[in-house]
Amino acid sequence: MSFLAGGRPSPEPHRVNIVPFHANNEHVKSMHKPFHPSSNLRILMRASALVIALVMLTWLSMGCSNVRTPQVIKIGLIAPFEGPSRPLGYDTLNGVKLRLQQWNESDRQPKIELVALNDDSDPELAARLPDQLAQDPDIRLVLGPPQGHTAMAALKGLEQIGIPTLLLAPVRQVSPDGLILPYAGLGAHYQKLFQPMFGVLPPAWSKPVRQPSIWLGDPLTLAELLTTHPELVPAAGPVAGEEALQGWAPDLAWSIPWAAPMPADLPDTFAQDFKAFAGQPPTLAAALAYAATDEALQLLVQADDYRPSHEAMREVKLPTIGLINQHLLK
Repeated sequence: MSFLAGGRPSPEPHRVNIVPFHANNEHVKSMHKPFHPSSNLRILMRASALVIALVMLTWLSMGCSNVRTPQVIKIGLIAPFEGPSRPLGYDTLNGVKLRLQQWNESDRQPKIELVALNDDSDPELAARLPDQLAQDPDIRLVLGPPQGHTAMAALKGLEQIGIPTLLLAPVRQVSPDGLILPYAGLGAHYQKLFQPMFGVLPPAWSKPVRQPSIWLGDPLTLAELLTTHPELVPAAGPVAGEEALQGWAPDLAWSIPWAAPMPADLPDTFAQDFKAFAGQPPTLAAALAYAATDEALQLLVQADDYRPSHEAMREVKLPTIGLINQHLLK
């Protein structure tokens, strides 16, 4: 509510309101009514009551200014919702939506809305989406993308807009002073995990791949490499668990060891709740998205004006990177 506060207008001398005469004109009749002192008293009392009401409203509005606003804030999500990687996008989306639904149905504040943008598994499109999210001032935190090649493409834009972000796919590195949290790990984490088995393998997100590497990029390129040059991809990251890869290389998708973030402390009822919500069991991507959303909620409610700081982001414990099919290791 806003109030217009202005000074008393200066009197304008000799102003006369001319009212056409009619025998039953109430305004004109009132001009001929006898003067009663009590009339001025009633006017004075009404004016005093109005002043008191305005003062009270002003005081209440000042008090409300100390309350956190807005009471509804938003989280942004970047993921593929069309094309071959659509299943991954919706696994991620459902993990986020499930946690937000649980939050919004509770008595916790603030209430959260989701703004989900489709990157179509396209790095060029993913690179443009952070600017779109930045147009909404109510977006306090961003999740995604859940694929390594699009996360790498969006990283620069996410750093520039300055909105705290939990990445859902591994990237090479993030700025140590920024607001980007590599929730799915860095390339170095996967390198360290596989080093005892293969020696030092460089992580790779894009072609060309000229030496044996840990593939962390898109599923189509991984399928091509597994088919034509399997020696170049002895290991992979979360991309090896994508449904799209199984469609392109069904006989090879589970032929290499791969690793992914393994969220801890999920609710005992998570799998049951997710199946009831999405109509299918959760994937690792869904579990990661659910856990990241839970971390995002904790960051938001603990921050001033629901804007997490760099220090708070650095306090988040990242999920452990675990081997999925280690039985393939010799």
